[in-house]
Amino acid sequence: MSQLPATNVTAHAEESTRFLYENWRQKFVTPLLIGALVFGLLLLIPAVLSAKASFIAVVFITTYVVIGIITIVNFPYWVKMWGFVLVIYVLGLSELLTHGILGDGLFFFLGTIIFATMMFSPRAGITATAANILAFIFFGWLMLSGAVIPINPTATKADLFDWISAGAALIMFAVIIILGFQRLEGETIEAQKQIDSTLSALTNERNNLDNRVKSRTRQLKKVNEIGQAVTSILDPDELLARAAFMIGDELESYYTAIYLLDSSGQWAELKEATGDAGKVLRENKHRVDVRGKTAIAAAIQKRQVRLALDTGTEPVRFDNPLLPYTRSQLVAPLIVGDKVLGALELHSTKESAFTPDDVDTYQNMANQVAIALENSRLFGEGQQNLLEMRATQRQYLLGAWSNLTEEKSLEYELGDDEDADKGIQVALALRDQIIGQISMASTDEWTPEQKNLIETIAAQAALALENARLVEESQTIAAQERITNEIIAKVWSSSNTDNILQTAARELGRALEAAEVEIELSTSDNDQ
Repeated sequence: MSQLPATNVTAHAEESTRFLYENWRQKFVTPLLIGALVFGLLLLIPAVLSAKASFIAVVFITTYVVIGIITIVNFPYWVKMWGFVLVIYVLGLSELLTHGILGDGLFFFLGTIIFATMMFSPRAGITATAANILAFIFFGWLMLSGAVIPINPTATKADLFDWISAGAALIMFAVIIILGFQRLEGETIEAQKQIDSTLSALTNERNNLDNRVKSRTRQLKKVNEIGQAVTSILDPDELLARAAFMIGDELESYYTAIYLLDSSGQWAELKEATGDAGKVLRENKHRVDVRGKTAIAAAIQKRQVRLALDTGTEPVRFDNPLLPYTRSQLVAPLIVGDKVLGALELHSTKESAFTPDDVDTYQNMANQVAIALENSRLFGEGQQNLLEMRATQRQYLLGAWSNLTEEKSLEYELGDDEDADKGIQVALALRDQIIGQISMASTDEWTPEQKNLIETIAAQAALALENARLVEESQTIAAQERITNEIIAKVWSSSNTDNILQTAARELGRALEAAEVEIELSTSDNDQ
């Protein structure tokens, strides 16, 4: 939602102010009339009793009755208020006829101006002022010419200056009242404009915030989807291709590239890139000098996301001429812990496609790709180590069983049926290393159940044979260690050279069943 234009704000403020005034006036008219009835009754009685003529008494009573009628009867607002103003005007005329211009009529005339302005508008106040001035002119001319004299014989006679002075005072107070209400209305409209502008700005900010939250939520969802996808891939090549494709597709990047540092750490080599430009760059084995001044080098050196945005006001020079449609570029370093693996580069055809507010989101995405790459590398190393261990183990098993079979024949045969022509051979395999074979013959075809049984027995037999070999090997080693310890103990128990030599020769011959043992001590270089 955009902010309202100034003209709309002003119109809305004026409409709101008029509505506020009308609502206040509607609520104020009834208490005003009731108050006029209450206080009017207190003034009516002494005014009627002290009236010098029955005409005045009739005027007071009539006006009071009129106020009572418009208070009780459900007339429209404008009827009630104009009736009330007219009553005040009539009372002002009666005071003018009774006491002249020097009486209390001026207060009633001011009352008509005040209530007309307050309960209607400044224009109504101007109308009331004009009516009062016309009344002053008309009755002033009559009284100054002697055509009409005040009803009260004791009333002070007024001259032309008194009439002019009263008229000027009436105009002065009318101007003050009308301008004051206009000023009040203007201030109210201005305050309402500020309130409307503030509410509009707050509404606009709230909508923008909602849009940003929704946009950020969508971005985080895309980043999480990318992270979940790449972390489940263990093959480095497949991981790079999948990551580049998903990032370009989800973030609407027409060119996505992943660079990895070489073993020297000086060059960032292009490992994967999308689009025709990416294909050309991969075929040319494109790489970037980390010590250079490119965005990729800066992102790796400073370990910070680098943005290049073409806002339309100033042209931005991008690094690669093969990407002429680029209007926004983002490069995020691939970081795992304290180690930088390379950089992720995104290009967009949109101006300001990557905003500074989303830098953390893009960096988190790059970190997830880096973690996936590191996991893939560690998994590859683990697989390689496992293969090497298995090869070493197979070599060990092969050597151990080869030595064992050379020392003695390990073969067992049972049965001799020349008519058995249905043979089956099952290898005795131990950790992917074949150490023997079970051969069986029968006159009938071998069923799948029989084959499964033979294979199961072969697997268990291979394990049992290996365990037996290990037990025999352990026993042999233990016996050798025991004999060695016994010979060493006897040698150390001898007290002179002859006894040591005799003991060593005798015990070695006995332990190894040697026909002849000879020990010779010599320091000559020629005697070997």
